[in-house]
Amino acid sequence: MTFSVLPIRDRFNVKPGRLFIDGAWQDGGESRFDQIHPATNEVVTHLAEAGASGVNAAVAAARRAFDKGPWRKMAARERKRLLQPIVDRIYAAEEEIAYLQTLDNGMPISFSRGGRVSAKVAADMFDHYAGWIDKITGETFPHYTDANDIHYMTFRDPVGVVAAITPWNGPVMTFAMKVAPALACGNTVVLKPSELASLAALKLADIIAEADLPPGVFNIVTGGPVTGEALSTHPDVDKVSFTGSPVVGEKIYSTGGRNMKRLSLELGGKSAALVFPDTRDVRTAARNLMGLCSTFLSGQICSTPTRAVVHRSILDEFVHHAQEQVKEVRFGDPFDPATTSAPIISKRQVERVCGYIESGKEQGARLVFGGDRPGGDLARGNWINPTLFVDVDNKMRIAREEIFGPVLSVIAFDTEEEAVAIANDSEYGLSGGIYTTDLSRAFRVAREMRTGTVGVNGYSAMPNSPAGGIKRSGLGREGGWTTVEEFTELKTVMLNLAA
Repeated sequence: MTFSVLPIRDRFNVKPGRLFIDGAWQDGGESRFDQIHPATNEVVTHLAEAGASGVNAAVAAARRAFDKGPWRKMAARERKRLLQPIVDRIYAAEEEIAYLQTLDNGMPISFSRGGRVSAKVAADMFDHYAGWIDKITGETFPHYTDANDIHYMTFRDPVGVVAAITPWNGPVMTFAMKVAPALACGNTVVLKPSELASLAALKLADIIAEADLPPGVFNIVTGGPVTGEALSTHPDVDKVSFTGSPVVGEKIYSTGGRNMKRLSLELGGKSAALVFPDTRDVRTAARNLMGLCSTFLSGQICSTPTRAVVHRSILDEFVHHAQEQVKEVRFGDPFDPATTSAPIISKRQVERVCGYIESGKEQGARLVFGGDRPGGDLARGNWINPTLFVDVDNKMRIAREEIFGPVLSVIAFDTEEEAVAIANDSEYGLSGGIYTTDLSRAFRVAREMRTGTVGVNGYSAMPNSPAGGIKRSGLGREGGWTTVEEFTELKTVMLNLAA
């Protein structure tokens, strides 16, 4: 049956996108571009390419608001009073935001409304960071010597103008993850959503626009790489918070050094999940790991464990349960609650994923299932069937490079030391997993894995806990107090009482 996403566009009265700069919506931009839906490749709407001129205007507004406006000096109670209503407004618009997110990237509506990337979680993040506003404190230090009467104390000042650049795969969650703490800490913000997924971000921007924030405190510009580069390299931007590809992140890291910008970079991963023979349930481990690659966003999440490092004694059982899991996968209309999986975000990414699948075959991995594309009405969209490789060597491309698609590579191991070595033999270090009932092993292996986060018998991110990567996976952490540290500068004041 043929399906279209355009009725949802019309239901929510989606209009051509605009820019929000200095407290007002503007029809500006150097040009316009299409946002295309990956499930059908239909044009959903047209968006403004802000370009250098739009970025200059937005950064200038943010600079004025920070340097001359009241926001950074505002009393904690007043700043909290202005941000707290945003929480209720997001909850009130939860359904619309979820549908717009699915209209952005094809995420099944059941996940968009109820998953960890939902508007409810975004509201929780704004609530969490609004709660920090009157708790951002410095320290005082004991008098160290009798040689003087100088007393030391620290304060946390806002960093300044923040460029927040969000990805297409979790546009709602990452909007809140960057904007909420930045504003709570007294910074001003210019946000650029992915050019592939801007609708939900524009709706969230509209909610913030309804708040009584001073003009220029929050701004949003849309566009592609030209706009992103203009924003990330702008000399009046003090900090860049970026989630996206390592290639772009490395450019930001390089250019940011020219004026010592503060950076938070979350740049993807090639995470390993270690499945030991004493795991409570091989079936659950197999279904979890295959499910993360076959359902939800079909492996297009940076923290997805795409390397299943499985003990040789349970390898066949693991593969069997993975095969059973994919029988439950349902492609189709992303607004149908029965749909389990998202399409690949673009035709270009489809070609890239298919190239990795061919590489796996050529390098000697054994394809158990998948590796092809569905036909019929689904051929209009960017769909790839869930794919499982076994007999994978950790030196193969499919084991070393981030595929960002529905591909799981299974690597066998014999000893705990070998499993840890395989997991750590990667240029990435974002997340990882361990399946075991041995508490001592869980603790020991978690400490040995060189990665930013490790889940034992499960994995989930929460607003109040830090997450982030090491090595090529990036810099900094997002979540809880660590984010407050990322969006503030520590200032030491020395007070000489003898003067």
